[in-house]
Amino acid sequence: MPSDSPVTSGAAAAAMEYDSRLRACQSQLDDLRRTDQRFVRFRLAAFALLVCTVFVCFGDESVSWWWILIPASVFTALVLIHAGTIRKLKRADAASEFYQHARQRLTSEWKTLPDTGQSFSDAAHSWSQDLDLFGQGSLFQKMNQCRTLPGRRRLASWMTTVPSVEVLRRRQRQAESLRNDLDLRERLAVIDEKGRWDAAEAVLTGWIAESARPIPAWILSLSSLLGILGALVLLLVLLALIPWTIVLLVLVLQAPLIWLTRAQIKSVAGVVDNVDSSLRQLSAMIREFEQHSFSEPSLQDLQRQFSVAGHSASAEIRHLSNLIAWLNNALRNQLFAPVAWMCGLLVVLTHRIETWRDRHGARVADWLEAAATLEALISVGAFNFDNSDFCLPNCDDSAPLFSAQQLGHPLLPREECVRNDVDLTVERPLLLISGSNMSGKSTLLRSIGINTVLAFCGSRTNAASLTTYPFQIGTAMRVSDSLQEGRSLFFSVVQRLKSVVDLTSETRPVLFLLDEILHGTNSHDRRHGAEAVIRTLVARGGLGLVTTHDLALTQIVDTMDGRAANMHFEDQIIDGSMSFDYQLRPGVVQRSNAIELMRMMGLDV
Repeated sequence: MPSDSPVTSGAAAAAMEYDSRLRACQSQLDDLRRTDQRFVRFRLAAFALLVCTVFVCFGDESVSWWWILIPASVFTALVLIHAGTIRKLKRADAASEFYQHARQRLTSEWKTLPDTGQSFSDAAHSWSQDLDLFGQGSLFQKMNQCRTLPGRRRLASWMTTVPSVEVLRRRQRQAESLRNDLDLRERLAVIDEKGRWDAAEAVLTGWIAESARPIPAWILSLSSLLGILGALVLLLVLLALIPWTIVLLVLVLQAPLIWLTRAQIKSVAGVVDNVDSSLRQLSAMIREFEQHSFSEPSLQDLQRQFSVAGHSASAEIRHLSNLIAWLNNALRNQLFAPVAWMCGLLVVLTHRIETWRDRHGARVADWLEAAATLEALISVGAFNFDNSDFCLPNCDDSAPLFSAQQLGHPLLPREECVRNDVDLTVERPLLLISGSNMSGKSTLLRSIGINTVLAFCGSRTNAASLTTYPFQIGTAMRVSDSLQEGRSLFFSVVQRLKSVVDLTSETRPVLFLLDEILHGTNSHDRRHGAEAVIRTLVARGGLGLVTTHDLALTQIVDTMDGRAANMHFEDQIIDGSMSFDYQLRPGVVQRSNAIELMRMMGLDV
């Protein structure tokens, strides 16, 4: 849907809210940019005055150097005040970008959003590839609003695993309670920090959970005393009261203590390298979660996990981030490293980091779990806000069932989405869908699968009403050969079908969605092979849909004692132009468009 086209239905209210907030952000941005430019001019003027004052003091001995303090103080004050404006400018800019992205999610422009979730794609997964969950134009790309890698991974895991009905319903309550919390989503979006989570996650989940190795007390005490002495010596040297050679003496005295603790220093430095920005980001996010007023009791339970004996998890994580930042500077900043050595900071900081690990390491996994869950829920809640006209699915594990009225694909533009009713029950577990090319068969399969995945996430689904069992989903749609692995198309198809059939050996019923199965072999083998697969899936308690061009395959419905039904899509060709209404109809399709399509493409058939 073009960005300037009308937004309909449940997205209309969301669009109005986003547009209103975006205008406010842009107005604030304009004001802050003007203020920023004024500060730049004032700072340049103050700096020029400072330079002029220096020249005057150099050129006229009668002018006291104390005059430099006036322009220097003005310049320093301007820098400090300007820093606050810069912070506000960054936040307003981030808020504006947030609402621009939110607006894009209501149009076809959501496919340009940066995070496609491609790293979570798994070709061996039983449904994620066929249902467009990850990659360009995927459900993840449209839904995800997580800032951290653990949050993104949590959302991806919800899309690729089957929850219990209890968990599913809890997610649904939680996401709905967060649906209108747009202010919270904005505050999370404007957090300035951008973490390097590839390294930070290893720290938070691995090293933190291990046993701490604190510095022996006698080494810590001696190094601290020498550090105090070193700071005093440094001050006296700067005041020219003692010779600088005394500094070398203090450096030499610290050397044995650093050598004795080199293993702990190396261990900590190697693990926590450059993770302070990720920790600051996590701390800022958790602070928002700690301060937010949640109405849903289960969210309040998550919030309570951030409380640590009267201290907040955000403050403790921020403290660790500061310690790590100091240690990184002490090890890698060429100007600061000698001072850190002389003042004993290498030993003291390592000890304090190890002490932090001993005190809080066991809680970090709970903090990360709660934060990742809240991030994923906020993404689902935002999706519900954008699609308030979608229905809340009814999830029931009393009997295998999939029943949807006016089911549509959630990634299609609303004005292009054609809706259909689908019912699968234990009494009639199979629908065999025939139809011409491009008539909507594959889209129907994906609509069923992706809406089931949305239900897994606790999300609203694109239907007037939907009831589903928490099925194990098995799909066979986009199957291709592999030159690198030496697999033919038919071998790949058979391999995929076997994986779907194997799912029926597990306790959870299977929802199978099979598109043109065994199309890589001859009609005789295709008919008998496909029939055998379908009968096996149904006999083992599976429910699902199978699409086919082979009308001979539709005849198996007559032999299944009412446990299957034929449905079809069809097309119309008027004045040499082909059109589709994408409406599902009962019975077997009566015509094919293959020959006509070839003629329309200019082939002489």
